[in-house]
Amino acid sequence: MKPLRLHKNTKSNLRSFEIRFARVPHLYNKWHYHREIELLYVIKGSGTRFVGNSIRPFFDGDMVLIGSNVPHFWQNDEKYFLGSKDVYAEAILLQFLDDFMGNAFNLPEMLPIQNLLNIALHGIQFTGETQWRADKILWELVENEGSNKIIKLLELLDLFAKSPECCVLSDLAYPQRESQGSSDRIQVVCEFLLKNFKDSLTLKEVADVAHMTEKAFCRFFKSTTHKTLFQFITELRISYACKLLLHENLSVTEICYASGFNNLSNFNRAFKQITGCTPKAYQAGHLPFATEVS
Repeated sequence: MKPLRLHKNTKSNLRSFEIRFARVPHLYNKWHYHREIELLYVIKGSGTRFVGNSIRPFFDGDMVLIGSNVPHFWQNDEKYFLGSKDVYAEAILLQFLDDFMGNAFNLPEMLPIQNLLNIALHGIQFTGETQWRADKILWELVENEGSNKIIKLLELLDLFAKSPECCVLSDLAYPQRESQGSSDRIQVVCEFLLKNFKDSLTLKEVADVAHMTEKAFCRFFKSTTHKTLFQFITELRISYACKLLLHENLSVTEICYASGFNNLSNFNRAFKQITGCTPKAYQAGHLPFATEVS
């Protein structure tokens, strides 16, 4: 099975937008952005999702719309990289430009969709009945040809534009402008942090990965992620703790230490600050891990 490449795809002259389904060992991705608006529907798979300055866990059924030039990447959990044929990911990837129909989105009737695409600069997750209905439309988009694909895409965007079952992921609106060198460097750093966030990392260790001085790295990291290194690592740990709360039979204390914290009160404080609830409340109610769109 070939990996599903989630970075910018070269569009065929025979199609006005791209959509494809893949069953793969793991989602192949890196920190990147592109002009195309993107919808990624993870039918099967779990891991950590980065959209703008949002760091959140994802599970089966994760459906996220990402605006133009918003940096993002999806990283499957470690078990997807162990070579087991029984562990795999499934996803549908949709990419389109905001002018793929010329100036049609500027029509007065398209105002709700214009607003949707503006909000998507923060990244939007869709859930509930909206996700269920969108699943059906996406499969029709994958299977259909000709003008019906355009109709179905508009139907999908109309569904999203009218849905209350959505939440904003990033508290900052993008787009992002970076050099390719910066994108490559932050990717190396993110991969290192994903592998080592449970350890007691020092600023020097991480700066060395980027081949930068500590002072230069702090400026670079904050300007790229809009977070300090400490904030970023804390959110990785809380994201991991959320997965353990939902899928492992462990106590809150055990999860605290398994996530890289060495103090229960600090863990509880950070968890509530990031998720808006206590670990026990999150475990009991599986509360949405984002802010609702108003």
